[in-house]
Parts: sequence; structure tokens; C-alpha cells
Amino acid sequence: MKKFIFLTTVFFVACSICGYTASSEQISADDTPVGWASYTGTKDLAGKDIVPPDSKKGTCGGFGGEVYTVKNRSEFLSAIRKDGKKIIYVDGVIDMTSLGRGAGRGTMLPSTYDGSTEKLDEFIESRTKDSVLPCKTYKEWKTKYTASFKYGEDEFGEVAILRNKLNRDWKTLIEIPVKSDTTIIGLNDKAEIRGGSVIIKNVRNVVIRNLILTECYNPFPKIEDSDGLNAEFDLVSIQSSKYVWIDHCTFDTKFSHSELEKDKYETKDRRDVYWRVYDGQCDITNTNDFITISWCIFKNHDKTMLIGNSDSKVADVNHQTITLHHNWFNNCKQRLPFVRFATIHIFNNLYTNQTGTGIDRRKDCKIYSEANSFEEEKRSITRNRYGTLFDKGSLNIDKDAVDSNPSWEPENYYSYKAEKASAVKNLVSKNAGAGKISVKQ
Repeated sequence: MKKFIFLTTVFFVACSICGYTASSEQISADDTPVGWASYTGTKDLAGKDIVPPDSKKGTCGGFGGEVYTVKNRSEFLSAIRKDGKKIIYVDGVIDMTSLGRGAGRGTMLPSTYDGSTEKLDEFIESRTKDSVLPCKTYKEWKTKYTASFKYGEDEFGEVAILRNKLNRDWKTLIEIPVKSDTTIIGLNDKAEIRGGSVIIKNVRNVVIRNLILTECYNPFPKIEDSDGLNAEFDLVSIQSSKYVWIDHCTFDTKFSHSELEKDKYETKDRRDVYWRVYDGQCDITNTNDFITISWCIFKNHDKTMLIGNSDSKVADVNHQTITLHHNWFNNCKQRLPFVRFATIHIFNNLYTNQTGTGIDRRKDCKIYSEANSFEEEKRSITRNRYGTLFDKGSLNIDKDAVDSNPSWEPENYYSYKAEKASAVKNLVSKNAGAGKISVKQ
């Protein structure tokens, strides 16, 4: 049941059928994705009837709808909340922790790993006053909160209630809930969403392109039993959604692994724990379908991309249909991606400066790896046998850890062309990420 998408755009350096738009071309709201986001079949892998948003393109976002150009947090959220088809162009930097003019003006994002800002201190002081744990500064909160629990126990009682409230207030501040039939495009190489968490949940037909996505910072990580402190929010979270295309975006974090490992605090039983302020960069959990992540840069991060949130989430079987192509994972520690259950095609991706595991195969995954470029064979893929991982033509992949036969064939579901792995490093390092291609409005 092959579904072919024919494109008319000219070829340059690499073909547009691979999802690449050359420097002589432009990003446009009517572009077509490659991979599972382009799927135009009539049934999903579970046999359920589906109707693609566009019968020829699959995912089309808000093309044909209202058009908005936004320059600040207030304008952005106003446009995001509109119903109906829409295209939102982002012009400049949108700091989700800066509330604009008047009270609350200024960022709440620290400039150093162990620092704070005036507005973040005010946020904490105003919300902890007369509480069980009054604090005047962020530093004081970090010290007092960690000292209120033992390392090997979950939070509980009045301090837990207070932290939950602070975390909910922060969540309300930074979350960007995207509705169905929405396209978000950065207008230039300065277009950025800083400090926000893009939530794509229970929706369909969403496109996000040409954006710098950075600093999804969580000042209120939670003590968890024998696992220290853990942050909650992702730069992009895709949950229970269908037909999503994320393309030419740069995912980044301000503070490095080594910096964050210096930011330690003592628990009640005198155990040092790291103050973890970041969760995932792009997590895809809870039974999604027809997702493509293409030509993006993921860098300077620990838990980069989680696919499938639990081994017990059997509803994900025959769902989590995902394509990752022409992405650059640079200086990332793990989850590149971490894959449960998904039927996933990973092709022409670049892996450099690896500090941990590359592709991490987990429960019942069906991975079709093709022509990827790994810097180190020993860090390319995990050696476990929890799911299937077939590879075709990748560079520096651990051949002893791959399966001899594929569990599925991508060409049976969509049209694509993979470049040779030897060309990937030059092609992807030059062309992946935000700001590489001009935008046609």
C-alpha cells in the first residue's frame, strides 16, 4: 500500500523529496513534509479508519487560514488561542517568562547555572510569603526545599503542596497550548521562543518551522524516591496527537551538563543532589500517529527525545508512527531517541560529540535505521534486544547490535529518498536548524 507524494520543487544539493529546502528556495506555509507526517492512507496501523488533513500532503497545518505576525508574548498567546485554521509568524524573541510592561517586566530566566533574576526572586517571595517555607530568593528556595526531604523519599505534606502550587503557577506562565490546524513559522534567523513549553496535546494537523526553541527552565523540580530532583517541562511535548511536522528548528539549552552538575544541594539526610532544571527537548508520548521531525538541531542536552513514556502503555502498540530525518544531535547525552513501541524511521541523521547512548531501543519498538552518520560506533545504538532495530547503510553503526531483517518497510507507507551516509555530515551540519532558509509569507 504505497502512498507516493510527487513534488514539483527543483533539486539543489539534495532533493526536496528528502524534506530539504535549499538555500536558493524558501520555507512556505504550503510546503509538504516527508515521512509519516505525509501519510495519506485511509487506515492507521491498528486498522482504524482515518482521514488525513490534506489528501495529497497529509499534514498541512493552518495553510489557508487566518495569518498573524507576533512580536511579544501577549500577541503570541492571543494568536495561539484563536480557533480555526491559522498561520502564526514569529518576529523576534518571545520570552515566555517576561510578562511585558508594568509589574512583572523582565525575564525570570537566570543567566548563570547557579544564579537568579530580580523577577524570579520576586515570583518566589510573593508566593511563599506566610507559607511553611518562606523564601526571599531563588537560592534560598533551592537550599530550603532540598533540605526538607531525605534523598530516598518522595515529597509529602505541606512543603509538597507548596512546591506543587509554585510549579502550577510556573506552568501557567510558560505553557504554549497549540490547537489543531495551526502553523507556526519563525520569520528570520532571530525568531525564538525562550523559556516556553510548546504543548501539542489531543490535537491534529500542526506544523512548527524555523524557530529557535530554548530554555524550558523549571525552577521547581521535584524530589523523587532515590532519583534526586527532576524537572517536568519539555521544550516540545507531543501527546495523543496526529499529523505533526516539526522542521528546521534548533533545540538548545543554556547550561551545559558540567555546569548543572556543579549546582548541588544537600538533602535532610545530607545527600548531595543536582538541581535539575531541564527535562526533554522533544518528547513524543501517549499514542501519537503520523509525526515527522526533520532538519532540526538538538544540542547541549541530557534527556533529549523520549518516545513512549512507559512499558505498560500498551495502547501505543501499532501507533507512535514517527519519522526522524536529517536531524543533528550534537553534544547530547542520551535518548537520541529513546524508543518504546514506536514504528519509527530514522534516516540521514547526524550524531556528533556524543557523551552517551545514541538510538536506545526499548520495549516492542520497530526501528528502521537508514544511512545515519554516527561519530562513534560504540555509542551508536544500544545492544539490548528489547525491540527490533534494522539498519541499512549507516556509518559507524554497531553492526553486531542490529537485526538482519526489517520488521516493516517505510516505502510501503510514504515516498522518500535517503542520501548516502557519507554525505550526511556535510549536508546536515550546513543545512539543519533554524535560520538557514528564508521565509516566504
